[in-house]
Formats: sequence, structure tokens, C-alpha cells
Amino acid sequence: MSNELLQRLEDKIDNAIETIELLRLQTEELEDKNARLMQDYSSLKSKQAAWEQNLTNMLEKLDAIESKDYKAKQYSETTIEREEEVTA
Repeated sequence: MSNELLQRLEDKIDNAIETIELLRLQTEELEDKNARLMQDYSSLKSKQAAWEQNLTNMLEKLDAIESKDYKAKQYSETTIEREEEVTA
């Protein structure tokens, strides 16, 4: 009976060792995958920052154009009003 118990104990220990080895391999794989994902994340964050900067620059240019158009329209309206006052 004791040999049978020892054999069962040895089998359980062998299974536990195999499980531990598999878990270590999985852990290594997951750590590698996590490192790659962190690199990808960093790269994407850099690209996002560049896109945001480009978008901000374009919006500023549009605002400048709109501001110039608004000033030109105001100048034109003021000029027309003055001409109307002179002719009136």
C-alpha cells in the first residue's frame, strides 16, 4: 500500500512540475507580448500627438483665414457705408 501511495504522490508531483513549467512558458510569452504591445502603444501615442499637432495647425490656419475674411468684409462694409454717406 505504501508503494502505491508513493507512486501516486510521485505522479502528482510530476504533474505539478509539468504544470509549473507550462505556466512559466506562458508567463514568458505573455511578458513578451506585453512588451510588444507597450511599444505599439507608445508608437501610436506618438502618432496621435503628431496628428493632433497637425490638426491644431490646420485649425489655426483656418481661423487666420476666417479672421482675415471677416476683417476684409468689415472693411468693405465700412467703405460702402462711407460712400453711401458721401453720396447722401
